[in-house]
Amino acid sequence: MRALVANSHSGACGPGGRAAEQARSEGELVAGLATVRSQAGVGMSTVPVRIIGRRLPGRSWSGRSGIHIGVQRGSEVVGVLPGDTGEAVFDVEVDVEGDADATGVDFRGPYVHGRRGERFLYLVWGEVDVEGTFTMFRRLKLQLNPLVDEHKATGVLGARRIHAFLELTDTKGRPVAASVRPPWVLWRVH
Repeated sequence: MRALVANSHSGACGPGGRAAEQARSEGELVAGLATVRSQAGVGMSTVPVRIIGRRLPGRSWSGRSGIHIGVQRGSEVVGVLPGDTGEAVFDVEVDVEGDADATGVDFRGPYVHGRRGERFLYLVWGEVDVEGTFTMFRRLKLQLNPLVDEHKATGVLGARRIHAFLELTDTKGRPVAASVRPPWVLWRVH
């Protein structure tokens, strides 16, 4: 798996860079990040999603060293950050698509994985060696369908931005892996 390693603070990752990040954090909608289009009765919007991971496990664990975390876009891991970062922030875009009566919601885009009805975002744990090569050793599936369960289809379809808050170390000090759903992730729709 190929990875792009970030060269600066965790917040610099993602669409629009630092200016877009600041505008989003201040509650502004950045031009070009959210679009709405209609096609055969189906509404779609591109919504900025900010994933905020706290309590990272550090750079070493269970004989592994150089631990980092990134978000998977297609088959690449991007925005790679050290495992001892105070807070891992990933800004991605997700296409949210609804049917004509706004009862069904689907998620799409380069960061979205899985089949319809089971979509998720991957956070990827890996080791970065002295040459800067990232080698994956586990992944976390951040499930998207609980968004609809918690905020209803109309809430998700009308979202201007979405935040996900989660801890990245489990109760035994391990990097969190497997499928993550509430209560292990807190979703906020704005």
